[in-house]
Amino acid sequence: MNKKVYLAAVTVVTVALGAFLMAQVPSPRDKQSAQSPQTTEQATAQPNETSRTNDEAAIRKGMSEFIRAVEKGDAKAVAAAWTPQGEYISEDGTILRGRAAIEAAYTKAFAKKSKTKVEITIESIRFPSKDTAIEEGYAKSYKGNTEQPSSTRYSVLHVREGGRWHMAVLREWPDEGVSLRDLDWLIGTWEAKTDDSLVRTVYSWDTKKNTIRCQITIQGKGRNVSATQFLLKDPRTGQLRSWLFDDEGGFGDGAWTRDGKRWIISASGVQGDGGELTATNILTPVDKNTFTWQSTERTLDGEELPNVPPVKVTRVK
Repeated sequence: MNKKVYLAAVTVVTVALGAFLMAQVPSPRDKQSAQSPQTTEQATAQPNETSRTNDEAAIRKGMSEFIRAVEKGDAKAVAAAWTPQGEYISEDGTILRGRAAIEAAYTKAFAKKSKTKVEITIESIRFPSKDTAIEEGYAKSYKGNTEQPSSTRYSVLHVREGGRWHMAVLREWPDEGVSLRDLDWLIGTWEAKTDDSLVRTVYSWDTKKNTIRCQITIQGKGRNVSATQFLLKDPRTGQLRSWLFDDEGGFGDGAWTRDGKRWIISASGVQGDGGELTATNILTPVDKNTFTWQSTERTLDGEELPNVPPVKVTRVK
């Protein structure tokens, strides 16, 4: 492989994986809290900070127990997470009222005996009053051997009764559009081998799970390249975007779209020597430990380059 084509292949591979970290701007609610200090009377009326911390810990523990009950298929324990007259509103609009109805619905669902795994991301827990709390977040459900989970947003109204926190209303609705969470299966270390190179990628979340960061190393015959990538959702358009910078002075970006289980990345970049690259890259999950990567419609300085056939990428356990 000549140097020009090798550089194109290396840079396009890394371009397919990049994104840039965006500074987080305080939300209007955060600004309002900072600009509107409570009066002495108001502060006295609210529970102290320690009690709220303990309450939040109790709510999180209760949600963990609820998820374990779902994964075990224990309908009675699942229903016990609600108040006696609690409500569940599913993403399709179905409403269940009362523990008896909730338990019956879960009993029927669990009878199908398809193993379910649930993951939740709690984004916030707020306390509008002493004995009520509002939890908001995202949930993913994996059923059977399905590798592509269903994703929903949810909101829970918790109330304290008899000294314990229970769900009064749990509401779910579809997560609209493509989410960065749809790529959380990438988190971890991966390797791909070709005839003349070894590509190693290490994906990790930032602390607030707003950005996926990846360290990339490519070892070739007589040539090593490393790069840093960032992947995030553009808050202006909702588009997943990626940016990448390599240690030879090259950089690139890409726009990610989802086509069924495949991810299509429209990528462009500039090499350290000024060469301009474009490509359409395709990332296809196979199972939880394998995906394929291929590159099509490749050009270097306007000249067409051969397509790269699917390359197997495997998780390093």
